[in-house]
Amino acid sequence: MSSDLIFHVVSKRKWRECYLNGTYSISDEGTEPSAIECVRISHLNDYLNQHFKGRKNLFILVIDSSRLDRKPVFNDDSEITLIGQEIRSEAILDKIRIDCGKEGQFDLTVFSS
Repeated sequence: MSSDLIFHVVSKRKWRECYLNGTYSISDEGTEPSAIECVRISHLNDYLNQHFKGRKNLFILVIDSSRLDRKPVFNDDSEITLIGQEIRSEAILDKIRIDCGKEGQFDLTVFSS
């Protein structure tokens, strides 16, 4: 199961705006939904520090990729995959609130089996 887990980072505000009617999708008013970026557990710290340094009030969505409509494909050259335009609630196993540390960095200790 752990190999089926992928992660998406979103601000608390954006989560409230984008989670409606049992699905999460990223779109601005009047635009088509965007593809959703996800990472594997082994790249989560690096991803957070590259894209969210200094940010607070973030959620990490824990996603079971086996419950998605399409299986995510990771490019060997990239730690990021795009998983389509929406995530149904049954694929989101948890959301974990996080903040950066005093220096603006993230240092998550993550155990995977």
